[in-house]
Amino acid sequence: MTSPATPTDDHFDEPWAEPDPLRSRERADRQWLLRDPLRTVFVLVTVIALAVRFNVLRDSFFITDDFMLSSRAVESPFGWDYLGRVHTGHFEPVGFAVMWVLAHVAPWNWGAAVAVMLAGLLVVFLLVWSLLVELFGRRWTVLVPYGLFCFTPLTLPATTWLSAAILWMPLMASVAGTTKWHVRYLRTGRVRDAVVAALFLALGLLSFEKTLVVLPYLVVLTFAVLPRSRVSLSGMRRVVRSRPTVWILYAVLTGAYLVAYAVSLARDEGAESLYVPTAGQVWDFTYLSVFRTFVPSSFGGPWSWAPVGYGGAIVDSPRLFDWVALVVAALVITVTVALRRRMARHWAALGTYVVFGLAALAAGRVALGGAIMALETRYLADAAVPLAVALGAALSPLRGEPDAWYPVPRPLLELRRSARRVGALSLVAVLALSLYSMNAYASISSANPYRPFVESTAASMRTLPRDAQLYDTALPVDIVGPIFQEYNLVSRFIEPQITSANRRNLTPRPELTKPYILDASGHFVPMKVDGAASPAPLPGACGWVARNGTVTVPLGSDVFAWGWAVRIGYLADGDTTATVRLGTGTGTVHLREGLGEVYLPLVGSGPQVELQGMDPRVNVCVGDVQVGNPVGK
Repeated sequence: MTSPATPTDDHFDEPWAEPDPLRSRERADRQWLLRDPLRTVFVLVTVIALAVRFNVLRDSFFITDDFMLSSRAVESPFGWDYLGRVHTGHFEPVGFAVMWVLAHVAPWNWGAAVAVMLAGLLVVFLLVWSLLVELFGRRWTVLVPYGLFCFTPLTLPATTWLSAAILWMPLMASVAGTTKWHVRYLRTGRVRDAVVAALFLALGLLSFEKTLVVLPYLVVLTFAVLPRSRVSLSGMRRVVRSRPTVWILYAVLTGAYLVAYAVSLARDEGAESLYVPTAGQVWDFTYLSVFRTFVPSSFGGPWSWAPVGYGGAIVDSPRLFDWVALVVAALVITVTVALRRRMARHWAALGTYVVFGLAALAAGRVALGGAIMALETRYLADAAVPLAVALGAALSPLRGEPDAWYPVPRPLLELRRSARRVGALSLVAVLALSLYSMNAYASISSANPYRPFVESTAASMRTLPRDAQLYDTALPVDIVGPIFQEYNLVSRFIEPQITSANRRNLTPRPELTKPYILDASGHFVPMKVDGAASPAPLPGACGWVARNGTVTVPLGSDVFAWGWAVRIGYLADGDTTATVRLGTGTGTVHLREGLGEVYLPLVGSGPQVELQGMDPRVNVCVGDVQVGNPVGK
């Protein structure tokens, strides 16, 4: 007679039969909250985790990419040209849709962004819980991997920075949802379950290209959730033949996605942002990712963070902390493999996800950012979902799995109570360490130096005089930076805050009469030009008088080739246009009757400024000219 644990040719690919008691316990799950202690604790863990995240998010703020993506969203009509754009190698229609709504409904509103991220976290938490229950049933031990997932700092930066959250939250939701319904389809064979799994995969593909990593993970996980299956290519072929629908859907979705991504990449010239890393970079990135980031973060680390940029942080734990985490990880893997049947398959599934995830990142980002990117936990945030599954398998049998554990020698049975105490204390220690790590990260993310600048800019825009005009410059603070080129200009930065009432004056123009610039405090102030100036006119003279529509005004010094602000003070007895020339740089201005001044940006060089092409019938006298940098008065 064959034992239930022995593979057979007839049932090698079937999951364990699910006993009726689990079904009845699920029916009990529908009872009132306080009559179901497990549900009560689940709700408490979820609420506390969200409260902790809220306290981190509340004092954080937007950073670099958030402003650029917000400006782009306001500038773009809602359509595929906007949604399907490849941004720094990322294909993220779902994230762009979220940014478009936030930019139009609540621009620069951190409270709205926090609400969106908390809602996303809640969805991810619920999907992870649902996945764990699908795999292991409603058991108290399922609370352990669920709690560790909710409180792990591994996901903290990815869910605190808005531009990262719109990538990683849908990705984690997709991994959890796809895995749950994939497992359910393997158990039931229902086409409906396969379709739902495919829909969750589609959600991920429309959010982040890294979603493709879930496919090799599901292949390996399939052997773990079908314990009677043989780990071989022939075994996998038999699984596919017995449950073909979901694999066909995965293949169709993947093919369609790769075509769409390639088309968008070519259209947006996104390939220019992708570089091939060296072997040394790949090795360093992999080593740091696994041994300094992923393993320590799995046990509540990192111990400490180092600020990067502004409002962000990377892993900066003492090496001793990392070594201790590695030793603990090795012990956990060794003990669980020794005690639990087929546990190696679950660890292999987790390893597959991590390895393929690192390969995807190395292919597109490491050559550009360097191996130090491995110290950013957000690049491994999604691996927290497979980690929770593996930890769940280490503590609980699969639903209906009768022989999950190897027989334990009788002398060791006496140590079971002590082992449970050690496990409980270890869990408390990990959770305490997680809270400590989150607090350390919050102290960095809440110290964003540019929040006052952003809030002052929005307030200053509402109080600008009606005749104020924007002289466009690079942002006076390094809040966006030159990496995003034109989005580092004031005009692009303030786009989300521009209304129909102030759009006319806050749109860049070739000439200005009442110029204002944005200063480093976030206030719009009247502008003057600081630089080379024309000499004082002769006593009794108004300045330099135009002859036949042309006048040349000398400068006190020769200016080198650069983008300059030019101011021209003049007196005219009529209206006329003039072409202003600074070396090879030219621009057109309108001179109005009377005493006036006009400003314009010019790229040029030379010792003088010429005004040409004026109406010879209009008498024009230029009193003074300045060429230099725009500054506040």
